[in-house]
Amino acid sequence: MSGDTSPRRVRRLPPAIVRASARLRAAGRTILQTASAVGLAWLVATEVFGYELPFFAPVAAVITLGAASGAPARRAVDLAGGVALGILVGDLLVLAIGTGVVQIVTVVVLAMLAATLVGGTVLVVNQAAISAILVATLLPPTASLVPHRVFHAVIGGAIGVLVGQVLLRGAPVPQVARAAQPVFDGLAATLGETADALRAGDVEVARRALLHARDLDPQLQGLHRALADAQDLAQLTYGRRAILEQLRAHAGALWQLDLAVRNTRVLARASIALLSSSPPPDAPAGARAAVAEAVEDLAVGVRSLGDQLTADGPPAAVRRVALHAATHAGALFPDRWSLSLARVVGQVRATSVDLLRGSGLDLWEAQQLLEQQDAAERAAEEPPDGDAPVPGHGADGVPEAGRAGGGPEDAGRA
Repeated sequence: MSGDTSPRRVRRLPPAIVRASARLRAAGRTILQTASAVGLAWLVATEVFGYELPFFAPVAAVITLGAASGAPARRAVDLAGGVALGILVGDLLVLAIGTGVVQIVTVVVLAMLAATLVGGTVLVVNQAAISAILVATLLPPTASLVPHRVFHAVIGGAIGVLVGQVLLRGAPVPQVARAAQPVFDGLAATLGETADALRAGDVEVARRALLHARDLDPQLQGLHRALADAQDLAQLTYGRRAILEQLRAHAGALWQLDLAVRNTRVLARASIALLSSSPPPDAPAGARAAVAEAVEDLAVGVRSLGDQLTADGPPAAVRRVALHAATHAGALFPDRWSLSLARVVGQVRATSVDLLRGSGLDLWEAQQLLEQQDAAERAAEEPPDGDAPVPGHGADGVPEAGRAGGGPEDAGRA
């Protein structure tokens, strides 16, 4: 295959740095919102209402904003109410029965019961309990019957809602993009590690890549939560029909991203098996290096898909690199070098199909495009004497187990 058809490679940073920078980018807006809410809550409580030490104002702002970040306004208001309710119950009970082990238990139980009676969710009930604990232990109330600290909590909760839902409210689609970016970065870094392992023949690097692939699950769960919250938020946003249409398109692509993460785990496991065994004497020369290059192509494809979904990048970049990865791996001619190499090739091609579908194609279109690319590669590389294909292999010499969707791992996904 000529070198000018290869996707352009980019220099990769160490995976740990990639993951850390992705976490920082994802947290940037939350840090800005929280710092703004804390400062504004303290300013309003001290300068506008004249309180000297309104401790619970910034606390309520942080709790309301942090627990309801990116969520609909109703959840933020509920959380603010839970904080104020917990402080009110704690103040009244501590004034009546004092502090101590039994009193703290009683305060928490009654605060949670009060939050439950008014219809609070589990999150609201927990916030009421936390507020009551703070009242009973950290800053017990004075003998005053005026619920100043409840007012502090109301001020802080209102500021948290104002900052999170009005002043620095995130748009639904960019909110999903921010949650997706760490997943794309982590998946690309994991595929890069797998390529390094195959290239160097280092099974320990492949094992680390598998661990990193498994570490993506919490980020995927956070991404699905962000998508659900964005869909709720879009219902209250001007132009919601167009926004919901965008979110539906993102949901389809992110489902394929989920499949790509699963396939990457299978790919890492197959690479471990491949590197743990010795190739036979008749193994194809350079097969492992060629597969490593194809896996590196997948890493580039994941970054391109991330650009498409988070920065409106062109889908052509994803499709070009995914097709190149699949056909480059499929051009190998594994004979009987265990089943491991065939599994690696199959997962490269299956993950390529996931990327193609994530770029906007359906399953049939992705498979058809892949078959067309295979046919073009065969026509370009067919030997002039017209040798017959190896028995048990396709026309391009690839075992049927190595074709996209033909491996055992893909049997349930068709």
